[in-house]
Amino acid sequence: MTHFTKKFISLGLMLSSFFGLSAKVRPELPHLHIVGAGIVGGMEAYFAYVDSVKNNIPLHITMYEQYDVLSKTTICNIVPSYTPDEILSVVPRGPELVKKLQVRFNEPGGIRVDDVARVNDSSITDHFKEQVQKYSLDEVGHAQRTQDLLALGKMSMNLWQELYDTGDAEFKQILESCNFNPCREPKHNEKCLHDGYRIDLIYNVSDAHQRALNMKHDYETLGYKHCAILSPTEVAKLDPYLKDFCAAHSVDNMWNSDAVALWRPGGCFDAQQFLPKLYEYLKKKMGTYKDEAGQEYPCFEIQFGKKVTSLEFATDEHGKMTIAGLNMHDGSRVPVTANDTCVFCPGEAIGTLKGWGLQEPAYAGFAGVSLLLTIDIPADKIAEYKNFSHCMEVHQEGIVLAWQARFRDNKIFIGVAGTKAFYGDQRPTIDQEFAKNRNLLQLNMVNDVLPEFISLALHRNTKGQTLTYDDLALLERSNVAKRWSGVRAVVYDGFPTLGHVYKDNCVIMNARCTTHLGSGGGSFAPAAVKASRCCNAANNDEFINRILRCACSTRVA
Repeated sequence: MTHFTKKFISLGLMLSSFFGLSAKVRPELPHLHIVGAGIVGGMEAYFAYVDSVKNNIPLHITMYEQYDVLSKTTICNIVPSYTPDEILSVVPRGPELVKKLQVRFNEPGGIRVDDVARVNDSSITDHFKEQVQKYSLDEVGHAQRTQDLLALGKMSMNLWQELYDTGDAEFKQILESCNFNPCREPKHNEKCLHDGYRIDLIYNVSDAHQRALNMKHDYETLGYKHCAILSPTEVAKLDPYLKDFCAAHSVDNMWNSDAVALWRPGGCFDAQQFLPKLYEYLKKKMGTYKDEAGQEYPCFEIQFGKKVTSLEFATDEHGKMTIAGLNMHDGSRVPVTANDTCVFCPGEAIGTLKGWGLQEPAYAGFAGVSLLLTIDIPADKIAEYKNFSHCMEVHQEGIVLAWQARFRDNKIFIGVAGTKAFYGDQRPTIDQEFAKNRNLLQLNMVNDVLPEFISLALHRNTKGQTLTYDDLALLERSNVAKRWSGVRAVVYDGFPTLGHVYKDNCVIMNARCTTHLGSGGGSFAPAAVKASRCCNAANNDEFINRILRCACSTRVA
Protein backbone atom coordinates (compact mmCIF):
# COMPACT_ATOMS: atom_id res chain seq x y z
CA MET A 1 0.00 0.00 0.00
CA THR A 2 1.46 3.37 -1.06
CA HIS A 3 1.78 6.42 1.15
CA PHE A 4 -0.86 8.15 -0.98
CA THR A 5 -3.29 5.27 -0.52
CA LYS A 6 -2.81 5.35 3.24
CA LYS A 7 -3.68 9.03 3.23
CA PHE A 8 -7.01 8.27 1.58
CA ILE A 9 -7.98 5.04 3.27
CA SER A 10 -9.50 6.64 6.36
CA LEU A 11 -11.64 9.03 4.34
CA GLY A 12 -14.89 7.10 4.56
CA LEU A 13 -14.54 6.48 8.30
CA MET A 14 -14.07 10.14 9.14
CA LEU A 15 -16.67 11.81 6.89
CA SER A 16 -19.67 11.42 9.12
CA SER A 17 -17.82 12.38 12.29
CA PHE A 18 -16.33 15.58 10.92
CA PHE A 19 -17.93 17.16 7.85
CA GLY A 20 -21.56 16.45 8.71
CA LEU A 21 -24.37 18.03 6.78
CA SER A 22 -25.78 19.86 9.80
CA ALA A 23 -24.40 23.26 10.74
CA LYS A 24 -22.10 23.42 13.76
CA VAL A 25 -20.86 26.33 15.81
CA ARG A 26 -17.20 26.78 14.90
CA PRO A 27 -14.64 29.55 15.02
CA GLU A 28 -13.44 31.09 11.75
CA LEU A 29 -12.03 28.30 9.57
CA PRO A 30 -8.70 28.20 7.76
CA HIS A 31 -9.51 29.53 4.28
CA LEU A 32 -8.22 28.12 0.99
CA HIS A 33 -8.76 30.49 -1.94
CA ILE A 34 -8.51 28.74 -5.34
CA VAL A 35 -8.44 30.97 -8.42
CA GLY A 36 -9.70 28.92 -11.36
CA ALA A 37 -12.35 26.18 -11.27
CA GLY A 38 -11.05 23.95 -14.06
CA ILE A 39 -9.75 20.42 -13.56
CA VAL A 40 -6.56 21.58 -11.79
CA GLY A 41 -8.54 23.75 -9.38
CA GLY A 42 -10.91 20.83 -8.84
CA MET A 43 -8.05 18.51 -7.90
CA GLU A 44 -6.65 21.19 -5.56
CA ALA A 45 -10.02 21.36 -3.80
CA TYR A 46 -10.41 17.59 -3.57
CA PHE A 47 -6.90 16.99 -2.20
CA ALA A 48 -7.37 19.77 0.35
CA TYR A 49 -10.69 18.30 1.46
CA VAL A 50 -9.24 14.82 1.89
CA ASP A 51 -6.32 16.14 3.92
CA SER A 52 -8.64 18.16 6.15
CA VAL A 53 -10.60 15.02 6.94
CA LYS A 54 -7.47 12.96 7.50
CA ASN A 55 -5.94 15.56 9.83
CA ASN A 56 -9.23 16.44 11.52
CA ILE A 57 -8.75 20.12 10.67
CA PRO A 58 -11.85 22.00 9.46
CA LEU A 59 -11.47 23.95 6.24
CA HIS A 60 -13.28 26.59 4.18
CA ILE A 61 -12.67 26.42 0.41
CA THR A 62 -13.74 29.20 -1.96
CA MET A 63 -13.13 28.95 -5.70
CA TYR A 64 -13.20 31.99 -7.98
CA GLU A 65 -14.07 31.30 -11.61
CA GLN A 66 -13.95 34.02 -14.27
CA TYR A 67 -16.76 32.43 -16.31
CA ASP A 68 -20.39 32.54 -15.25
CA VAL A 69 -20.81 28.78 -15.76
CA LEU A 70 -18.51 25.76 -15.59
CA SER A 71 -19.41 24.74 -19.12
CA LYS A 72 -17.26 27.57 -20.49
CA THR A 73 -14.05 26.27 -18.94
CA THR A 74 -11.56 24.59 -21.25
CA ILE A 75 -11.77 21.17 -19.62
CA CYS A 76 -15.53 21.03 -20.21
CA ASN A 77 -15.08 21.63 -23.94
CA ILE A 78 -12.54 18.95 -24.72
CA VAL A 79 -12.42 15.17 -24.36
CA PRO A 80 -9.62 14.52 -21.87
CA SER A 81 -7.37 11.60 -22.61
CA TYR A 82 -5.36 9.89 -19.87
CA THR A 83 -1.84 9.25 -21.09
CA PRO A 84 1.55 9.61 -19.38
CA ASP A 85 3.01 11.57 -22.31
CA GLU A 86 0.21 13.97 -23.22
CA ILE A 87 1.96 17.05 -21.83
CA LEU A 88 4.90 16.59 -24.22
CA SER A 89 2.89 17.30 -27.35
CA VAL A 90 2.75 21.12 -27.39
CA VAL A 91 6.05 23.04 -27.47
CA PRO A 92 8.51 22.23 -30.28
CA ARG A 93 12.14 22.69 -29.27
CA GLY A 94 14.41 25.52 -30.43
CA PRO A 95 15.23 25.19 -34.15
CA GLU A 96 12.19 22.96 -34.62
CA LEU A 97 9.89 25.72 -33.28
CA VAL A 98 11.41 28.27 -35.65
CA LYS A 99 10.99 25.85 -38.55
CA LYS A 100 7.39 25.01 -37.68
CA LEU A 101 6.53 28.72 -37.32
CA GLN A 102 7.35 29.13 -41.00
CA VAL A 103 4.86 26.43 -42.03
CA ARG A 104 1.13 27.06 -42.10
CA PHE A 105 -0.98 25.10 -39.64
CA ASN A 106 -2.72 23.11 -42.39
CA GLU A 107 0.57 21.76 -43.75
CA PRO A 108 2.30 18.74 -42.15
CA GLY A 109 3.99 19.85 -38.93
CA GLY A 110 3.00 23.50 -39.36
CA ILE A 111 1.76 25.74 -36.53
CA ARG A 112 1.68 29.21 -38.15
CA VAL A 113 -1.45 31.34 -38.56
CA ASP A 114 -1.51 34.50 -40.65
CA ASP A 115 -5.02 35.89 -40.22
CA VAL A 116 -4.64 36.99 -36.57
CA ALA A 117 -2.82 40.20 -35.69
CA ARG A 118 0.16 40.21 -33.30
CA VAL A 119 0.58 36.44 -33.24
CA ASN A 120 3.96 36.20 -34.95
CA ASP A 121 5.54 39.58 -34.17
CA SER A 122 4.67 40.63 -30.61
CA SER A 123 7.14 41.16 -27.75
CA ILE A 124 5.57 38.14 -26.01
CA THR A 125 6.26 35.99 -29.08
CA ASP A 126 9.81 37.28 -29.44
CA HIS A 127 10.63 36.62 -25.77
CA PHE A 128 9.11 33.14 -25.95
CA LYS A 129 11.07 32.20 -29.08
CA GLU A 130 14.27 33.57 -27.57
CA GLN A 131 13.87 31.46 -24.45
CA VAL A 132 12.97 28.35 -26.48
CA GLN A 133 16.13 28.84 -28.52
CA LYS A 134 18.34 29.18 -25.42
CA TYR A 135 16.71 26.18 -23.79
CA SER A 136 17.32 24.06 -26.88
CA LEU A 137 21.09 24.37 -26.34
CA ASP A 138 20.89 22.30 -23.15
CA GLU A 139 20.54 18.80 -24.60
CA VAL A 140 21.36 17.04 -21.32
CA GLY A 141 18.94 19.16 -19.31
CA HIS A 142 16.19 18.70 -21.88
CA ALA A 143 16.63 14.93 -21.87
CA GLN A 144 16.37 14.86 -18.07
CA ARG A 145 13.28 17.08 -18.06
CA THR A 146 11.63 14.91 -20.70
CA GLN A 147 12.18 11.81 -18.58
CA ASP A 148 10.93 13.64 -15.50
CA LEU A 149 7.76 14.69 -17.31
CA LEU A 150 7.14 11.12 -18.44
CA ALA A 151 7.68 9.90 -14.87
CA LEU A 152 5.31 12.61 -13.61
CA GLY A 153 2.77 11.40 -16.17
CA LYS A 154 3.14 7.81 -15.00
CA MET A 155 2.68 9.00 -11.40
CA SER A 156 -0.48 10.83 -12.41
CA MET A 157 -1.90 7.73 -14.11
CA ASN A 158 -1.33 5.84 -10.85
CA LEU A 159 -2.91 8.64 -8.83
CA TRP A 160 -6.06 8.68 -10.97
CA GLN A 161 -6.43 4.96 -10.28
CA GLU A 162 -5.82 5.48 -6.55
CA LEU A 163 -8.38 8.28 -6.45
CA TYR A 164 -10.88 5.73 -7.70
CA ASP A 165 -9.68 2.88 -5.48
CA THR A 166 -9.68 4.94 -2.27
CA GLY A 167 -12.74 7.07 -2.90
CA ASP A 168 -16.00 6.37 -1.13
CA ALA A 169 -18.90 4.69 -2.96
CA GLU A 170 -20.37 8.01 -4.06
CA PHE A 171 -17.08 9.26 -5.52
CA LYS A 172 -16.55 5.95 -7.33
CA GLN A 173 -20.02 6.21 -8.82
CA ILE A 174 -19.28 9.73 -10.04
CA LEU A 175 -16.18 8.54 -11.88
CA GLU A 176 -17.98 5.53 -13.34
CA SER A 177 -20.87 7.67 -14.56
CA CYS A 178 -18.39 10.05 -16.20
CA ASN A 179 -16.77 7.45 -18.46
CA PHE A 180 -13.69 7.02 -16.29
CA ASN A 181 -11.32 4.66 -18.03
CA PRO A 182 -8.02 4.17 -16.21
CA CYS A 183 -4.55 4.09 -17.72
CA ARG A 184 -2.76 1.20 -16.00
CA GLU A 185 -1.58 -2.35 -16.48
CA PRO A 186 -4.49 -4.68 -17.38
CA LYS A 187 -6.19 -6.83 -14.77
CA HIS A 188 -7.26 -9.45 -17.32
CA ASN A 189 -5.03 -11.86 -19.22
CA GLU A 190 -6.93 -11.42 -22.47
CA LYS A 191 -6.97 -8.06 -24.25
CA CYS A 192 -10.23 -6.19 -23.67
CA LEU A 193 -11.30 -2.58 -23.84
CA HIS A 194 -11.68 -0.46 -20.68
CA ASP A 195 -8.99 -2.37 -18.79
CA GLY A 196 -6.18 0.17 -18.74
CA TYR A 197 -5.22 -0.13 -22.41
CA ARG A 198 -6.86 1.05 -25.63
CA ILE A 199 -6.51 1.03 -29.43
CA ASP A 200 -4.79 3.98 -31.09
CA LEU A 201 -5.13 4.33 -34.87
CA ILE A 202 -2.41 5.74 -37.12
CA TYR A 203 -3.16 6.30 -40.81
CA ASN A 204 -2.18 8.43 -43.81
CA VAL A 205 1.32 8.47 -42.29
CA SER A 206 4.24 7.30 -44.42
CA ASP A 207 6.16 5.74 -41.50
CA ALA A 208 3.09 4.55 -39.56
CA HIS A 209 4.59 1.24 -38.44
CA GLN A 210 7.81 2.83 -37.21
CA ARG A 211 5.89 5.54 -35.37
CA ALA A 212 3.89 2.87 -33.58
CA LEU A 213 7.08 1.01 -32.66
CA ASN A 214 8.59 4.23 -31.26
CA MET A 215 5.49 4.83 -29.13
CA LYS A 216 5.57 1.21 -27.97
CA HIS A 217 9.20 1.61 -26.90
CA ASP A 218 8.43 4.80 -24.93
CA TYR A 219 5.60 3.14 -23.00
CA GLU A 220 7.62 0.03 -22.32
CA THR A 221 10.43 2.22 -20.95
CA LEU A 222 7.90 3.61 -18.47
CA GLY A 223 7.06 0.09 -17.32
CA TYR A 224 3.97 -0.71 -19.39
CA LYS A 225 4.47 -4.30 -20.47
CA HIS A 226 1.54 -5.16 -22.71
CA CYS A 227 1.95 -2.84 -25.69
CA ALA A 228 1.50 -4.50 -29.08
CA ILE A 229 0.97 -3.83 -32.77
CA LEU A 230 -2.53 -5.12 -33.57
CA SER A 231 -3.58 -6.77 -36.82
CA PRO A 232 -6.78 -5.58 -38.55
CA THR A 233 -8.52 -8.78 -37.41
CA GLU A 234 -7.50 -8.18 -33.79
CA VAL A 235 -8.77 -4.57 -33.94
CA ALA A 236 -12.15 -5.58 -35.36
CA LYS A 237 -12.50 -8.31 -32.74
CA LEU A 238 -11.71 -5.92 -29.86
CA ASP A 239 -13.93 -3.16 -31.25
CA PRO A 240 -16.35 -4.23 -34.01
CA TYR A 241 -17.23 -0.56 -34.68
CA LEU A 242 -13.78 -0.19 -36.25
CA LYS A 243 -14.33 -2.86 -38.88
CA ASP A 244 -14.96 -0.29 -41.64
CA PHE A 245 -11.69 1.45 -40.85
CA CYS A 246 -9.83 -1.86 -40.90
CA ALA A 247 -11.35 -2.80 -44.25
CA ALA A 248 -10.42 0.56 -45.78
CA HIS A 249 -6.78 0.43 -44.63
CA SER A 250 -5.76 -3.20 -45.01
CA VAL A 251 -5.63 -6.13 -47.43
CA ASP A 252 -5.69 -9.78 -46.37
CA ASN A 253 -5.29 -8.88 -42.68
CA MET A 254 -2.19 -6.78 -43.46
CA TRP A 255 -2.19 -3.03 -42.86
CA ASN A 256 -1.49 -0.78 -45.79
CA SER A 257 1.98 0.80 -45.63
CA ASP A 258 0.60 4.06 -44.21
CA ALA A 259 -1.64 2.61 -41.47
CA VAL A 260 -1.36 0.62 -38.26
CA ALA A 261 -3.07 0.12 -34.88
CA LEU A 262 -1.32 0.15 -31.52
CA TRP A 263 -2.46 -1.45 -28.27
CA ARG A 264 -1.16 0.98 -25.65
CA PRO A 265 -1.85 2.26 -22.11
CA GLY A 266 -4.47 5.00 -22.07
CA GLY A 267 -7.81 6.05 -20.68
CA CYS A 268 -10.21 8.99 -20.52
CA PHE A 269 -13.01 10.68 -18.62
CA ASP A 270 -16.00 12.86 -19.50
CA ALA A 271 -15.06 16.23 -18.01
CA GLN A 272 -18.35 17.85 -19.02
CA GLN A 273 -20.08 15.61 -16.51
CA PHE A 274 -17.28 15.06 -13.99
CA LEU A 275 -16.47 18.61 -12.92
CA PRO A 276 -19.97 19.72 -11.85
CA LYS A 277 -20.52 16.41 -10.09
CA LEU A 278 -17.21 16.75 -8.25
CA TYR A 279 -18.19 20.19 -6.96
CA GLU A 280 -21.64 19.03 -5.89
CA TYR A 281 -19.94 16.16 -4.05
CA LEU A 282 -17.60 18.53 -2.18
CA LYS A 283 -20.43 20.88 -1.31
CA LYS A 284 -22.46 18.01 0.11
CA LYS A 285 -19.64 16.31 1.98
CA MET A 286 -18.18 19.46 3.50
CA GLY A 287 -21.52 20.87 4.61
CA THR A 288 -21.79 24.17 6.47
CA TYR A 289 -20.45 25.89 9.57
CA LYS A 290 -21.51 28.76 11.84
CA ASP A 291 -19.26 31.49 13.09
CA GLU A 292 -19.38 32.67 16.67
CA ALA A 293 -22.13 35.15 15.78
CA GLY A 294 -24.32 32.31 14.52
CA GLN A 295 -24.01 33.17 10.83
CA GLU A 296 -24.03 30.03 8.68
CA TYR A 297 -21.62 29.55 5.78
CA PRO A 298 -20.89 26.77 3.29
CA CYS A 299 -17.58 25.05 3.81
CA PHE A 300 -17.20 24.78 0.04
CA GLU A 301 -18.38 27.31 -2.51
CA ILE A 302 -17.71 28.47 -6.07
CA GLN A 303 -18.16 32.13 -6.96
CA PHE A 304 -18.79 32.43 -10.68
CA GLY A 305 -18.14 35.51 -12.78
CA LYS A 306 -15.23 36.44 -10.53
CA LYS A 307 -12.21 37.34 -12.61
CA VAL A 308 -9.23 38.34 -10.47
CA THR A 309 -7.71 41.46 -12.02
CA SER A 310 -5.07 42.34 -9.41
CA LEU A 311 -3.55 41.24 -6.12
CA GLU A 312 -2.85 43.22 -2.97
CA PHE A 313 0.39 42.51 -1.15
CA ALA A 314 1.51 43.05 2.44
CA THR A 315 4.93 42.85 4.07
CA ASP A 316 5.34 42.12 7.79
CA GLU A 317 7.99 43.42 10.20
CA HIS A 318 10.28 40.56 9.20
CA GLY A 319 10.09 41.43 5.51
CA LYS A 320 7.92 38.44 4.62
CA MET A 321 5.45 39.12 1.82
CA THR A 322 1.88 37.79 1.65
CA ILE A 323 -1.25 38.22 -0.43
CA ALA A 324 -3.60 40.58 1.42
CA GLY A 325 -6.48 40.74 -1.05
CA LEU A 326 -7.91 39.65 -4.40
CA ASN A 327 -9.45 42.40 -6.53
CA MET A 328 -12.17 41.38 -8.98
CA HIS A 329 -13.19 42.87 -12.32
CA ASP A 330 -16.59 43.79 -10.88
CA GLY A 331 -14.99 46.06 -8.28
CA SER A 332 -15.35 43.65 -5.37
CA ARG A 333 -12.49 42.70 -3.08
CA VAL A 334 -11.78 39.47 -1.20
CA PRO A 335 -9.66 40.00 1.92
CA VAL A 336 -6.95 37.40 2.49
CA THR A 337 -5.18 36.88 5.80
CA ALA A 338 -1.61 35.75 6.30
CA ASN A 339 -2.98 32.43 7.61
CA ASP A 340 -5.08 31.83 4.49
CA THR A 341 -3.71 30.09 1.40
CA CYS A 342 -4.15 31.26 -2.19
CA VAL A 343 -3.64 28.78 -5.03
CA PHE A 344 -3.56 30.14 -8.57
CA CYS A 345 -4.78 27.76 -11.29
CA PRO A 346 -5.45 30.11 -14.24
CA GLY A 347 -5.05 27.39 -16.87
CA GLU A 348 -5.83 28.85 -20.29
CA ALA A 349 -5.35 32.50 -19.24
CA ILE A 350 -2.06 33.44 -20.91
CA GLY A 351 0.29 35.61 -18.85
CA THR A 352 -1.97 35.76 -15.80
CA LEU A 353 0.78 35.58 -13.19
CA LYS A 354 2.74 38.37 -14.86
CA GLY A 355 -0.42 40.46 -15.14
CA TRP A 356 -0.87 40.21 -11.38
CA GLY A 357 2.66 41.43 -10.71
CA LEU A 358 4.12 37.98 -10.08
CA GLN A 359 7.10 36.47 -11.85
CA GLU A 360 6.32 34.13 -14.72
CA PRO A 361 8.57 32.23 -17.15
CA ALA A 362 8.45 33.14 -20.84
CA TYR A 363 5.05 31.97 -22.05
CA ALA A 364 2.85 31.74 -25.12
CA GLY A 365 -0.47 30.27 -26.13
CA PHE A 366 -1.07 27.37 -28.47
CA ALA A 367 -4.59 27.23 -29.86
CA GLY A 368 -6.58 24.04 -30.13
CA VAL A 369 -10.09 23.13 -31.24
CA SER A 370 -12.65 20.52 -30.36
CA LEU A 371 -15.68 19.08 -32.11
CA LEU A 372 -18.42 17.53 -30.00
CA LEU A 373 -21.15 15.57 -31.78
CA THR A 374 -24.42 14.44 -30.17
CA ILE A 375 -26.27 12.25 -32.65
CA ASP A 376 -29.87 11.06 -32.42
CA ILE A 377 -30.34 7.38 -33.12
CA PRO A 378 -33.54 5.61 -34.17
CA ALA A 379 -35.45 3.89 -31.38
CA ASP A 380 -34.95 0.51 -33.04
CA LYS A 381 -31.16 1.03 -32.90
CA ILE A 382 -30.92 1.77 -29.16
CA ALA A 383 -30.50 -1.86 -28.14
CA GLU A 384 -27.79 -2.30 -30.79
CA TYR A 385 -25.78 0.74 -29.68
CA LYS A 386 -26.33 0.83 -25.91
CA ASN A 387 -22.97 -0.82 -25.16
CA PHE A 388 -21.00 1.31 -27.62
CA SER A 389 -18.02 2.94 -25.88
CA HIS A 390 -14.43 3.51 -26.83
CA CYS A 391 -11.62 5.99 -26.30
CA MET A 392 -8.44 6.38 -28.30
CA GLU A 393 -6.09 8.73 -30.07
CA VAL A 394 -6.24 8.95 -33.84
CA HIS A 395 -3.02 10.03 -35.60
CA GLN A 396 -2.39 11.54 -39.00
CA GLU A 397 0.69 13.38 -40.24
CA GLY A 398 1.26 16.20 -37.75
CA ILE A 399 -2.10 15.59 -36.06
CA VAL A 400 -3.12 13.71 -32.94
CA LEU A 401 -6.78 13.72 -31.90
CA ALA A 402 -7.91 12.75 -28.43
CA TRP A 403 -11.13 10.83 -28.93
CA GLN A 404 -14.14 9.60 -26.96
CA ALA A 405 -17.22 7.95 -28.44
CA ARG A 406 -20.03 6.33 -26.49
CA PHE A 407 -23.74 5.81 -25.96
CA ARG A 408 -24.90 8.58 -23.63
CA ASP A 409 -28.47 9.59 -22.74
CA ASN A 410 -29.90 7.48 -25.59
CA LYS A 411 -27.73 9.28 -28.13
CA ILE A 412 -24.30 8.73 -29.62
CA PHE A 413 -21.73 11.18 -28.25
CA ILE A 414 -18.48 11.60 -30.16
CA GLY A 415 -15.90 14.10 -29.02
CA VAL A 416 -12.55 14.87 -30.63
CA ALA A 417 -9.95 17.46 -29.71
CA GLY A 418 -6.43 18.17 -30.83
CA THR A 419 -4.23 19.91 -33.42
CA LYS A 420 -2.32 23.03 -32.39
CA ALA A 421 -1.31 26.41 -33.77
CA PHE A 422 0.89 29.10 -32.29
CA TYR A 423 -1.15 32.08 -31.06
CA GLY A 424 1.32 34.12 -29.00
CA ASP A 425 -0.77 35.98 -26.42
CA GLN A 426 -3.92 36.12 -28.57
CA ARG A 427 -7.12 34.12 -28.07
CA PRO A 428 -8.58 32.08 -30.93
CA THR A 429 -12.22 32.15 -32.01
CA ILE A 430 -14.27 29.59 -33.91
CA ASP A 431 -14.66 32.04 -36.82
CA GLN A 432 -10.94 32.18 -37.62
CA GLU A 433 -9.38 30.12 -40.38
CA PHE A 434 -7.53 27.76 -38.04
CA ALA A 435 -10.64 26.70 -36.12
CA LYS A 436 -12.84 26.24 -39.19
CA ASN A 437 -10.20 24.28 -41.09
CA ARG A 438 -9.28 22.01 -38.18
CA ASN A 439 -12.92 21.36 -37.20
CA LEU A 440 -13.62 20.18 -40.75
CA LEU A 441 -10.51 17.99 -40.60
CA GLN A 442 -11.78 16.51 -37.33
CA LEU A 443 -15.19 15.81 -38.84
CA ASN A 444 -13.59 14.00 -41.76
CA MET A 445 -11.39 11.94 -39.44
CA VAL A 446 -14.47 10.90 -37.46
CA ASN A 447 -16.10 9.92 -40.72
CA ASP A 448 -13.01 7.91 -41.67
CA VAL A 449 -13.25 5.88 -38.47
CA LEU A 450 -16.99 5.82 -37.62
CA PRO A 451 -18.89 6.48 -40.86
CA GLU A 452 -22.09 4.79 -39.72
CA PHE A 453 -22.67 7.46 -37.07
CA ILE A 454 -21.87 10.41 -39.34
CA SER A 455 -24.25 8.84 -41.86
CA LEU A 456 -26.96 8.89 -39.20
CA ALA A 457 -26.19 12.52 -38.41
CA LEU A 458 -26.27 13.68 -42.05
CA HIS A 459 -29.08 11.32 -43.13
CA ARG A 460 -27.06 9.89 -46.04
CA ASN A 461 -24.33 7.34 -46.57
CA THR A 462 -21.04 9.17 -45.93
CA LYS A 463 -18.75 6.14 -46.04
CA GLY A 464 -15.68 6.95 -48.11
CA GLN A 465 -16.79 10.54 -48.75
CA THR A 466 -14.88 13.76 -48.08
CA LEU A 467 -17.16 16.06 -46.11
CA THR A 468 -17.40 19.81 -46.72
CA TYR A 469 -17.94 23.03 -44.80
CA ASP A 470 -21.60 22.80 -45.80
CA ASP A 471 -21.84 19.46 -43.99
CA LEU A 472 -20.20 20.94 -40.89
CA ALA A 473 -22.51 23.97 -40.98
CA LEU A 474 -25.55 21.72 -41.34
CA LEU A 475 -24.54 19.72 -38.26
CA GLU A 476 -24.10 22.97 -36.34
CA ARG A 477 -27.50 24.31 -37.38
CA SER A 478 -29.06 20.98 -36.38
CA ASN A 479 -27.44 21.21 -32.92
CA VAL A 480 -25.61 17.97 -33.64
CA ALA A 481 -22.18 19.60 -33.69
CA LYS A 482 -20.69 21.96 -31.15
CA ARG A 483 -17.47 23.67 -32.21
CA TRP A 484 -15.03 25.17 -29.71
CA SER A 485 -11.65 26.83 -29.85
CA GLY A 486 -9.40 27.65 -26.93
CA VAL A 487 -5.81 28.21 -25.99
CA ARG A 488 -3.30 26.41 -23.78
CA ALA A 489 -0.83 28.57 -21.87
CA VAL A 490 2.59 26.95 -21.93
CA VAL A 491 6.14 27.89 -20.92
CA TYR A 492 9.22 27.88 -23.16
CA ASP A 493 10.40 24.46 -21.87
CA GLY A 494 7.00 22.75 -21.93
CA PHE A 495 7.18 22.15 -18.17
CA PRO A 496 4.30 23.09 -15.85
CA THR A 497 4.76 25.87 -13.30
CA LEU A 498 4.23 24.59 -9.77
CA GLY A 499 4.78 25.62 -6.17
CA HIS A 500 5.89 28.98 -4.81
CA VAL A 501 5.03 32.27 -6.50
CA TYR A 502 7.33 35.28 -6.35
CA LYS A 503 7.21 39.06 -6.57
CA ASP A 504 10.51 40.86 -7.14
CA ASN A 505 12.35 37.62 -6.31
CA CYS A 506 10.60 37.43 -2.89
CA VAL A 507 8.52 34.34 -2.19
CA ILE A 508 4.86 34.96 -1.32
CA MET A 509 4.37 33.11 1.93
CA ASN A 510 0.65 32.34 1.66
CA ALA A 511 0.35 31.56 -2.06
CA ARG A 512 1.43 29.09 -4.73
CA CYS A 513 0.43 28.11 -8.25
CA THR A 514 -0.40 25.03 -10.31
CA THR A 515 -0.52 26.09 -13.94
CA HIS A 516 0.97 25.89 -17.46
CA LEU A 517 0.01 22.24 -17.95
CA GLY A 518 -0.69 22.82 -21.65
CA SER A 519 -2.35 19.76 -23.17
CA GLY A 520 -1.70 17.76 -20.02
CA GLY A 521 -4.30 19.33 -17.74
CA GLY A 522 -6.64 16.35 -17.56
CA SER A 523 -3.95 13.69 -17.44
CA PHE A 524 -1.44 15.44 -15.20
CA ALA A 525 -3.69 17.30 -12.73
CA PRO A 526 -3.35 14.87 -9.77
CA ALA A 527 0.45 14.62 -9.96
CA ALA A 528 0.91 18.35 -10.62
CA VAL A 529 -1.27 19.23 -7.64
CA LYS A 530 0.50 16.73 -5.41
CA ALA A 531 3.89 18.18 -6.34
CA SER A 532 2.71 21.78 -5.96
CA ARG A 533 1.31 21.07 -2.49
CA CYS A 534 4.75 19.84 -1.37
CA CYS A 535 6.46 23.22 -1.83
CA ASN A 536 5.73 24.39 1.73
CA ALA A 537 6.49 21.13 3.48
CA ALA A 538 9.66 19.33 4.49
CA ASN A 539 9.97 16.78 1.73
CA ASN A 540 12.53 14.00 1.30
CA ASP A 541 11.26 12.86 -2.10
CA GLU A 542 14.10 13.75 -4.46
CA PHE A 543 11.89 13.28 -7.53
CA ILE A 544 9.26 15.73 -6.26
CA ASN A 545 11.98 18.19 -5.26
CA ARG A 546 13.51 17.94 -8.74
CA ILE A 547 10.10 18.54 -10.31
CA LEU A 548 9.60 21.63 -8.16
CA ARG A 549 13.02 22.98 -9.11
CA CYS A 550 12.28 22.50 -12.81
CA ALA A 551 8.79 23.98 -12.37
CA CYS A 552 9.85 27.12 -10.48
CA SER A 553 8.02 30.25 -11.62
CA THR A 554 11.27 32.29 -11.65
CA ARG A 555 13.08 30.01 -14.12
CA VAL A 556 14.78 31.26 -17.26
CA ALA A 557 16.62 29.40 -19.98
